[in-house]
Amino acid sequence: MKFSALSRFLQPCFLFYLLVGCNNASIETDPSLAGRPLESYPASETGKVGANETEKRSTAIKKFNSVLVFHANDTMQVKKVYTAALALARNAALDPIIKLVLDNSDASDTNVISVTDIELGKRIKAELIDMSPRDDPSFIIKTVGNNEQNMNKTKPAIWQWNLEPLKEGEHKLMLSVEVITSDDDRFNLPARNIPIRIFAKKDPFFTKVGSFFSSYWQWIITGILIPIFIAWLTNAIKQRNEPKSKPKA
Repeated sequence: MKFSALSRFLQPCFLFYLLVGCNNASIETDPSLAGRPLESYPASETGKVGANETEKRSTAIKKFNSVLVFHANDTMQVKKVYTAALALARNAALDPIIKLVLDNSDASDTNVISVTDIELGKRIKAELIDMSPRDDPSFIIKTVGNNEQNMNKTKPAIWQWNLEPLKEGEHKLMLSVEVITSDDDRFNLPARNIPIRIFAKKDPFFTKVGSFFSSYWQWIITGILIPIFIAWLTNAIKQRNEPKSKPKA
């Protein structure tokens, strides 16, 4: 009787340890879970699977108090003019401002610079500065329009520059954004400086040939083509005026 009572007591304990052991063995033998730390699993603020896509969509339409977006091609050809663009906006989402900047620049790529914590004011000054020495510049930079603009609370402000690389290699520019007049009428606030890197390469051979003809077409016509045409015309008239030789009997 004592043995049967002891066996009835041990049977539930044995089953419990058997189940725990099977569960541990199944986890250890699963190659997708073995050695994987908890931090490496996908997580989100909502704690739900698939919430990352929802967060991406919400970020795309989320409005920020201040937005800066700048674009200039990462790679340019020497002695060819490109357009760089900057947009500043209040209470705006990123995607529409990015599209606006790409549409207003010679965009061969979509590598934009975006900042959502920049301080804006009533009047803003934006400059694109060549960081090379004055006696050895890397770019010719011309501002399209005025480098100072008033900020609108509902519409973005746009700046454009024409850039012409003068020599090959990697060059540095500086985008400087300065608040001339703040919302509370303060003046001469510190500028926000953003470094820009651009790689310039030589023109392809056919581009150089086309540039040569476009630059010297008048000289080519007057110095080469016209003399050739006159010589051909003189020879044709001479051959027409010469008597034809009679065939021998």
